[in-house]
Amino acid sequence: MDKPFKMDFCDTLLYHSIVAVISLLLILILYFTGTDFGRAVAAMAFFLLFLTLIIGPIMKIWKPFSEASPWDLPWSCRKELGIWFMIFSVSHMLLVLDSRYWGALGYSTGMRFSDMIAFIVIFWALVLTVASFGRVIEFLGISAWRWLYRFTYIIFYLTGAHVISRADRPLDWLRWAYLFMIVLVILLQSVAFIKTVANYRKTMVR
Repeated sequence: MDKPFKMDFCDTLLYHSIVAVISLLLILILYFTGTDFGRAVAAMAFFLLFLTLIIGPIMKIWKPFSEASPWDLPWSCRKELGIWFMIFSVSHMLLVLDSRYWGALGYSTGMRFSDMIAFIVIFWALVLTVASFGRVIEFLGISAWRWLYRFTYIIFYLTGAHVISRADRPLDWLRWAYLFMIVLVILLQSVAFIKTVANYRKTMVR
């Protein structure tokens, strides 16, 4: 029961390093294969959030597999994935502002619906990142932290709405990849929910 309260940067430095190195390599691959750098950073942020959200359902659906995986990877990396999602999301926002020569006031007055969604996502991502450190979890209590963590799904669907609703982006493989990830999260959540109900009904029968 004490394990969740010990989650801080020092205890998970190896996991942070793994997530950071792999993410940066994938960003470079996207960039050198023709994707705009800012868009590559945004894509990596979305992919990390996607990984964060599929871990829970997968652990419910294929629990024996998750228990047998080496080093508890990637099941124990949710916090690190979420933190790096926030880092890349903020980095993407800064790149967008830099492309507008830091005309933040002019950018805000001409803000589109997708842009407003992005700012809401970054706000909640920052909140959840702060709430991911051990001392904050200990202060809030594990029940309150789990309740707060449910906002991750809201962040994911808002982020999906942001990337899909961008009319100025081409309907290329990256947008189809976003759509695929959104559908996959919905399917995994549904299957995990059905399995949870089925297991509960089995215990009731007994």
